[in-house]
Amino acid sequence: MLTAILFLLVLSILVFVHELGHFLAAKFFKVRVDEFALGFPPKLFSFKKGETTYSLNALPLGGYVKIHGENPEDTNNIKDDRSFQNISSWKQIIILSAGVVFNILFAWLLMSLSLFIGTSKIALDDVQDKYIKGERQVLIHQILKGSPADKAGIVAGDYVLSVNGSSTIDIKQVQESIKKAPSPFSIIISKNNATSSIEVEKLDNNTIGVGLAETAIVTMGVFPSFYYGAQATYNLTTQIFSGVLTFFGKLFTGNGSWDEVSGPVGIAKVVGTSSQQGFVSLLFITILISISLAAMNILPFPALDGGRIIIATIEGVIRRKLPIKFVNTLNSIGFILLLVLMLVVTVKDIL
Repeated sequence: MLTAILFLLVLSILVFVHELGHFLAAKFFKVRVDEFALGFPPKLFSFKKGETTYSLNALPLGGYVKIHGENPEDTNNIKDDRSFQNISSWKQIIILSAGVVFNILFAWLLMSLSLFIGTSKIALDDVQDKYIKGERQVLIHQILKGSPADKAGIVAGDYVLSVNGSSTIDIKQVQESIKKAPSPFSIIISKNNATSSIEVEKLDNNTIGVGLAETAIVTMGVFPSFYYGAQATYNLTTQIFSGVLTFFGKLFTGNGSWDEVSGPVGIAKVVGTSSQQGFVSLLFITILISISLAAMNILPFPALDGGRIIIATIEGVIRRKLPIKFVNTLNSIGFILLLVLMLVVTVKDIL
């Protein structure tokens, strides 16, 4: 129950941030906003301020901003300068992009907060030593399937304490110790404050098939946290955007694996697990979901922000509107495909 509540809370916050971006951008360009809603009907509570109705709905599964003229069919008043359909294409693109931008900015804010509170060095590349508190450790964050490490029972999330009797605190020490060790050799790992010794074979190239990262607790002041928070957010954003593009590229070529993606059920489970590991861990998962939401929405796919940006760009180049029937059909097909994708991923998560 707590997991479901936390998931809905995280989702509601991220959707609110996303829609807030669209809302503020529309207001900035003086486009009329008819409604700003959190959740989906039935309506629980609403009030009107100015021309906009602010609503809280019963189904906490998202939200929306109803911008006047956003639907291509809303062309009753062609001379209405406050209609989305009648503003310049570049303004439309900014309004459509604002949700994605706000999700990334929010991720930056949360990343900066986590650095201020104290978080793992794994998210940073070149943080100064003065900000590193406590013991340095080497984390195993990836296991190559079928590798000696995989066969020996080593899993992602283990920390390397020593290799063949030699203590290790950085990646170079681990790599050098593995290189000098006989085969098989013993590696002492730690997970959840419990240690164990594992015998593992080496490959011919003196590796065991693991990805390593150096970790330590990093704590810093307000201004450094915003600087390094921007660096960490940029790194994560490029990695997640690249991963999303790679996944869909594989999917369209028939090489994709559904194990690489999670739907609401899988995400809810991760949120619940991270909450048990502490507030900073929950913050980091929220950061990842926020950036992932941005990456998905900016895809050039019908019904998503990215697809609508493509349409606005085309209309700006050709200096005329695309046929309404064509645009609506395209968005309908895109929406159906998104529902099918969500269904497939959700069934996979449940199984």
